[in-house]
Amino acid sequence: MKEETINRAQLETLSFSDLVKLADEYGVDVPEDLDRRFLIAELLEIIEEEENFNEDMMIATEDAPDNASVMTGNYNETQVSGVLRNPAWLFVFWNISETDATKIKEMPDCSLMLRICALKEPKDPVPEEAFEIQTATESQEQYVLLPKGKKYIKIELVYVTASSGKVLAFSPVITIPQGSSMLNDIQMAQDTELSPVLELSGIRNILSEHYKKHRHSFS
Repeated sequence: MKEETINRAQLETLSFSDLVKLADEYGVDVPEDLDRRFLIAELLEIIEEEENFNEDMMIATEDAPDNASVMTGNYNETQVSGVLRNPAWLFVFWNISETDATKIKEMPDCSLMLRICALKEPKDPVPEEAFEIQTATESQEQYVLLPKGKKYIKIELVYVTASSGKVLAFSPVITIPQGSSMLNDIQMAQDTELSPVLELSGIRNILSEHYKKHRHSFS
């Protein structure tokens, strides 16, 4: 299917299992609970990037103009980045250069970690809060549950030993969309007073259903 031009209309006709198979062709690991619309959007973005890559990265020579080659590989750089799935979940992906990978393998007590840093302002040199997560074995992508009420997040890819640690790479600062503070602070077990307009909107039922289906996002 890669050889054909794929658009949203075509993807909408596919079953979820077929979308997962297509994602697998592009090397995307799909969580079981991933929303169908999010998966379609991810596939469209990947397909567009691949098409742009093939067009922009062609290297032609005067001797053989018809035999162009495409630059491939990860450019041997250590990088980390993240994409918001929603304000609660962040999809983190990274790459490690050959030099760093060799260095890590030579240290038997070394662990590769993701450090999630919460910032008050985008340019703050020191985070107001940070926590570390063990990366999945031999994986280069992972979903991370974000702390509640944070506006700016930066990801650091670090290795940690018993005696030291080092930041291998860090992501650009990611801005978390902020909702209404009134709705964010609603507690399901409390009887919160709402305006007549919000009551008519059915917000209580919406919050109740959200809590039932996504209670792991509440803290």
